[in-house]
Amino acid sequence: MSKEKRGKVSDAKLHYLIAVAALVSWLLHFAANLDFYDREKLYSGITFICIAVPLYAACVFLYHYFNNNHT
Repeated sequence: MSKEKRGKVSDAKLHYLIAVAALVSWLLHFAANLDFYDREKLYSGITFICIAVPLYAACVFLYHYFNNNHT
């Protein structure tokens, strides 16, 4: 394996890493600020981030899946 390929992260893996980091950081943010938010706002934020991140990951997967099969 060449030096150039060894340290490089694929675009898809980078986007998955961004998705995981976003999910973890938002959930930690909500956990750390439980007393700051109303319960309704807290549930709304957790629901949004738990839907948005998998949707983002699915879009990334589909984008790379279809681009790799058609090229």
